[in-house]
Amino acid sequence: MHAIRLSALGLALTLAAACGGGQKVTPPPDPFRPEPIEEVKAAAPTRVDCDPPDPSQAKDAMTYPERAPSIGEAQQLADEGFAELAGAEGDALDPQTREEKITRAVEDFLSALGADPYNVHATYNLAAAYARIGRPQCSLNLLVRLIAMKDHHSRKAEVAKKFDRLLGRNGQTIDPDFRKMRDDAAFRCVIANISAATPTLCFGAS
Repeated sequence: MHAIRLSALGLALTLAAACGGGQKVTPPPDPFRPEPIEEVKAAAPTRVDCDPPDPSQAKDAMTYPERAPSIGEAQQLADEGFAELAGAEGDALDPQTREEKITRAVEDFLSALGADPYNVHATYNLAAAYARIGRPQCSLNLLVRLIAMKDHHSRKAEVAKKFDRLLGRNGQTIDPDFRKMRDDAAFRCVIANISAATPTLCFGAS
């Protein structure tokens, strides 16, 4: 089985709140794509996880008019990625097929966020995909990003549903993709920020 490796680019995040009406919104993340192990030169050190977010390096926010033409495309890509991720569950698949499905899911989610950086479905499920393949910092960065969108007027309800899934609230089954991360101090810090009025810096630049 070819192990999933990730490129050297990290996900840049910001804790900017509300979107629309001239307020700052969360800028888009940098892509962090899986690449086959055979494409990585053995002599070169290869980073396999994201760097912690550095708000000072965040990209400029995209306005709604800039995103509007691609919002529908982004949702379709997010749905396709979710179907691939769901299809990678269970014990019936061989490891190579499972890897291929997760890799396609990650690609779809990244493409969705490239089209619309504020797509909640892609943001949450990319975090889940990274958690599933052992990229905890990539996953945490996206959860931080989701927290930054929790007070966006048009996304508030959808973000709340994702956090219900993450935490097993309001009749939802707790998301098993994050099982290996739940004892991690940084993960617990991020989770605490979901309901915090002023989020705590859990990692990265102070």
